[in-house]
Amino acid sequence: MLAMVGSVVVAVITCGIAMVGSVVGIVIGLLMGLATECGIFRGAAIGAITGAVFCIEAIESCVNMWNSGESAKDSVSYVMDIISSLWNGRIVWEKVYPAVQNAVMSQMSMSISGAFRESTDPFETGGTRGISRNALDNIPQETITTVNYTDVAGNNSCSVCLQDFQVKQTVRILPSCQHTFHMACIDSWLIQHGSCPLCRRDI
Repeated sequence: MLAMVGSVVVAVITCGIAMVGSVVGIVIGLLMGLATECGIFRGAAIGAITGAVFCIEAIESCVNMWNSGESAKDSVSYVMDIISSLWNGRIVWEKVYPAVQNAVMSQMSMSISGAFRESTDPFETGGTRGISRNALDNIPQETITTVNYTDVAGNNSCSVCLQDFQVKQTVRILPSCQHTFHMACIDSWLIQHGSCPLCRRDI
């Protein structure tokens, strides 16, 4: 009887924490979706699933730790660390961010593949087009140093992949707006879109 009650309590706690993780994941996914080409609904869905799954795995780890004979102090400390991390969003962010980024990169890869296929049609007319490879090569590029690690607006991260600029990385500076991006990220974008992903100004 006692074991059954314990199982019910664990199940209730697991569901509760999974719901919290799912909500935090939705919020983080929404923010990621707004900042990328992933889309808010897709970002929220990925965030909800990733947050819930991770929290369930974390609770299972706690139960296994408890059953393995670990000290109660260590088990309680582990649970409290998970709960604290859930409330500030750190632990879910660490799991949701890579999942959403993978979705963004997958979408970009499909878009680039489609752009190359469309560019082979000589009779295609109308619509927004990306820039040519020659035009792309003419866009200024720089190597990040400890001095020039921000753009004119003071941003120190790439708006395409949301990663901070690191010393010795190669970036492109768009001539129309002076926004700066990782070279690989902006090249992939401009092949299809031909405009700044941040301000949408034509190149």
